[in-house]
Amino acid sequence: MRTTLLLLSAALSLTNVSAQQVQKCCGSSNSTFLLGHQGYVRHSQSLYLPSDLMNATDGMIERLYFRYGSTGNADGVTLTDLMFRIGQTASASFANGNEFFTDLDTVMSSPAYTIPPGIEGEWFGVDLDEPFAYSAGSTLVLDILFDTSTNNSFGTLGSSNTGRKLYNVDQTATTGNPGSSTWQDFGFDLAMPTGVAERSATTLRVVPNPTDGPLRVYLGGSSAGTLVLLDASGRVVQLVRTAAAQIVEMDLSDLPSGVYALDHMDDEGKLAVTRLVRH
Repeated sequence: MRTTLLLLSAALSLTNVSAQQVQKCCGSSNSTFLLGHQGYVRHSQSLYLPSDLMNATDGMIERLYFRYGSTGNADGVTLTDLMFRIGQTASASFANGNEFFTDLDTVMSSPAYTIPPGIEGEWFGVDLDEPFAYSAGSTLVLDILFDTSTNNSFGTLGSSNTGRKLYNVDQTATTGNPGSSTWQDFGFDLAMPTGVAERSATTLRVVPNPTDGPLRVYLGGSSAGTLVLLDASGRVVQLVRTAAAQIVEMDLSDLPSGVYALDHMDDEGKLAVTRLVRH
């Protein structure tokens, strides 16, 4: 009975993960004008209309995603004083075509943030410090600020910019240049509801994510329990029995690329859920 409950709750949680993977995809234009070139773009702002995003639904945004470009991806990049801000508006365009939106919520800030090397076209994620309450019926404003970059050639992929993006090297400027040719691909995760008692998301952490196969799962302060890994169809592909507060080594090398859900139900009946990506 307990095993049945565990597998059922895990399958349900994966269904929520799959349904809440929101993204604008997939362009082939590479640009360093987002998270790369400090000499041109230390401030950018992009608009994503409801019609731009697949699988958009209301919820709390917890993680952002971008796609590695064709330049600088093999080296990664470290950005200083990186800040992500998010807001929403009823407008479908920038005022006068070049005015930055203001009164945005700061959802992530870091004195030095490293994006590791990656493969062109693959997604990389940025975890937020503060979740953002997203409404699927309004335009999302994504604002990015940074001071310095270790890799001016670090690119991200996207499609043609048709008035959806502004940039400026001056972080304090109220207007931006609409001339960037690329409007970056973008995605985000929303908070996942569960039908059982849920632990804080910080008690289940996966490193690295995305992974090429090997990974470590940090269980935090949980009691003993069972880890369940499910693929996008809800099929259980791995089961691991865990001890209390254990660090678990797992290997997904034999599994195909894709999105997976990882659930941990401890012996007290508490469930923690996270999502991971296998390159």
